Amino acid sequence: MKFTERFTIDVDLEEARKRFVNRVYNRAYLSFFLDLGENERFRIHKEIISALGDKYQFGKNLSDEIGDDYHRNLQALEVLYNSVNRRYHDKANNLIISLLEESEVDLGVRWENGRFIKSGAKILDDKLVNDVLYWLRDNKYISVMKPFEKGLEHFLHSDKRPEILSDVITDMYEALEALTKIVTKRPNKELSANRELFVSKVKASSAYKRILDEYITYANEFRHAIEEGKTKPVLNSREVESFIYLTGVFIRLTM
Repeated sequence: MKFTERFTIDVDLEEARKRFVNRVYNRAYLSFFLDLGENERFRIHKEIISALGDKYQFGKNLSDEIGDDYHRNLQALEVLYNSVNRRYHDKANNLIISLLEESEVDLGVRWENGRFIKSGAKILDDKLVNDVLYWLRDNKYISVMKPFEKGLEHFLHSDKRPEILSDVITDMYEALEALTKIVTKRPNKELSANRELFVSKVKASSAYKRILDEYITYANEFRHAIEEGKTKPVLNSREVESFIYLTGVFIRLTM
């Protein structure tokens, strides 16, 4: 049992995130990162700063450039893990897991396969997100993987930037559209044109065609809003999360 639980000390999410960032500074930057060789540190430093969209500046400490923002630190940890020499992967992986486990409250993210994923219902995450990510690693699905990962990334940051929730819808739609082009072998057709053949190819019932029709109609409210000069419908996180899962359902039909 954690210290805060044993002594009934309340820690809210904001405070827990602040403490998490402090532990990242102490253990990931001051310990793990500084224990690497000089050339390795220089290379990874540039990778992290580039991923954050900042300009690399000689002589600046990595931790100072990342700052105290929670999501910047999550992204920095991802890049650190994925950029470090593979012989350090286990050590980096265990470090990140321990940082999450030590948090006083659930931070709302999980560490899976070298990336942070916004956590929802675990069984749905496992079957409709993690299994899908693993399956899409095949090079022939790179056109599906990229928008699917992009959607997950947008969803991860939507707590701080709720306006990008609609981008998650667009990203997921693009992922499924890319998959239907592969399955139907009609790369020049859009999802709406491929939907019937896709449902037939994956041997799903006609009910799935109706569900896919509604999926397309729903997504198009966001995809075409700007083009038509309309305001995008307001979304909440739970609704967008369910759309991610629904996209995973369609992808699993082909697995």
